[in-house]
Amino acid sequence: MSKIASYFENLKDYPKSFWILCLNMLVFMASFNMILPEMNEYLTNLGGADKKWMILGLWTFAAAFARPFSGKIADNISRKSVMYFGILVSILICFLYPYFVTVTGFLVLRFLHGFSTGFQPTGVTALIADIVPKGKRGEAMGIFGVTISLGFSGGLAIGSPIKMAIGMDGLFMTAALMGIFAFLLLFFIAEENVPYKIARESKSTESLASKIIPKWNEIFAPEVLHPSVIMFLTAMCSGTYMMVVPDFSAHLGMENKGMFYLVNVAFTVITRFVAGKFYDKYGAQRNLNLGLTLLIVGALLTGTSTTVTQFLLSGIVFGVAGGICSPALFAWTADLSNPVFKGRGMATMFIALELGIAAGNYGTQKIYNNNPANFLNLFLAMSVLCVVGIVYLFYTRRIKQTNPVA
Repeated sequence: MSKIASYFENLKDYPKSFWILCLNMLVFMASFNMILPEMNEYLTNLGGADKKWMILGLWTFAAAFARPFSGKIADNISRKSVMYFGILVSILICFLYPYFVTVTGFLVLRFLHGFSTGFQPTGVTALIADIVPKGKRGEAMGIFGVTISLGFSGGLAIGSPIKMAIGMDGLFMTAALMGIFAFLLLFFIAEENVPYKIARESKSTESLASKIIPKWNEIFAPEVLHPSVIMFLTAMCSGTYMMVVPDFSAHLGMENKGMFYLVNVAFTVITRFVAGKFYDKYGAQRNLNLGLTLLIVGALLTGTSTTVTQFLLSGIVFGVAGGICSPALFAWTADLSNPVFKGRGMATMFIALELGIAAGNYGTQKIYNNNPANFLNLFLAMSVLCVVGIVYLFYTRRIKQTNPVA
């Protein structure tokens, strides 16, 4: 049997719920990301050009705030409950965007939209960690990462064409309809080890409030510190790209502001099909060192781009780098998480993701300052972040070699 045939044969080991969760994540990610390429122009037209960083900044701060709650609910009530809530709120916000036509109103909706997306991914990743055996988590997170990439970058790629075809209000409505589809998929997902049923059978007397409201020591999972630090740094890089690519595209004369993301997602998907298996074979640190090195190359290519060809080539390198880093970070987090509190471990990782995107957005606004002459400085700063990540990985490896208990 060929390696390709063997690979697809092994996919039969995954339960049906795993594949539905992947499709659910793809559709949900696309639903709220498709509006992003047009947000800079939309907010500028509302009179908020100097607040572009808040488009993602408020969104990610709200999502990070929601993570401890979503993690606790996922661990104490059910994984699916946080998914239902997150998708429902996201659908409502998409329908409301056309009716909030002031800068303040728009930014309030962005905050609430971020709060909703702080719930759904936590439930999905915790449930996947439940149903996938430990020895296959790297491969599973690689496959799952493909659907995240398709939803994230695919949504970004189709947003501008949809807006050009049916207008901004039509784009908002399309995003809401995709959210509805993601919500309906939840009815076909099985959750066998539902936490609240297990607690009821053990006659737990814990109150509902204590199952929802996290204590201070439940907000952060220290066991996933290392992947969370690298996630924060790589998320800052993603935040830079997410904010500045539409403006960079316009600067180079590209009408479709999502073309960069279309090229990016193609190579991210290709990479993730194999990167997850590399994690299972070689571990997190080797994969992440390679991914961070490629991020440096991609950043330098982007920052020096004067042609559309070089700009899109940098998108390819960035896509390969993300395709290596993301499944390694998800699988590393799943492996290190306390088996009893997987939701908290995943929530911690997502907090690092969202705070990293917010920090990247804010830093981008300060360095870029709506001036294309600052593109090179911006991506040089991003390269420095990746170097910090490589040094951190080296430092943590040395600690483990010196002190096996650490």
